[in-house]
Amino acid sequence: MTLTSFHSIGLTGGIACGKSTFAEGLRARGWHVIDTDRIAHEVMRPEQETWKNVVDAFGPSILQPDKSIDRKVLGRLVFADPSLRAKLNEITHPAIRCVWQREREERARTHPTQSLAVMIPLLFECELGSMFSAVWAVGASRATQMRRLTGRGLTGMEAEQRLASQMPVVEKMARATVAFWGEGTPAGLLRQLDQI
Repeated sequence: MTLTSFHSIGLTGGIACGKSTFAEGLRARGWHVIDTDRIAHEVMRPEQETWKNVVDAFGPSILQPDKSIDRKVLGRLVFADPSLRAKLNEITHPAIRCVWQREREERARTHPTQSLAVMIPLLFECELGSMFSAVWAVGASRATQMRRLTGRGLTGMEAEQRLASQMPVVEKMARATVAFWGEGTPAGLLRQLDQI
């Protein structure tokens, strides 16, 4: 099995495990990568329909002076309360999915031979695995995830809440077609990619 024998993959893994580094590695190797986190930012820009629905659901206290959603404030709310997180996902996930599916279809039409990956952090949680020819997962130890999350400015409790909101890394890796270990350096992670 070679890297080019995979055509349309779902890329997932735990938070702070190295998915973005991995995605950059795929881009450098000629892949097209659709990043659903980027799409989430786009659909929640001020005055977009999804933005309006989120503000209606959570109130104006989540807004910054420029009317953009304060993701830190919203994050503190939804990661502390599973019912609020479910409400946010109910609003945002269909809009995000619509955009990435459209982008994937368009890319298949315009670049039919180019390998493509869709980076979806909650791929298994949302039961999207069957939409791809393969699913790749990037994992790391819980200690590494905690260190990276607190290094991004989260408190220990906020980091724990984010980890608790996802399927355990070991389960994601077990369910994946191919699993990668993002514990060490970015170069070490990408060397695993070159070994496929």
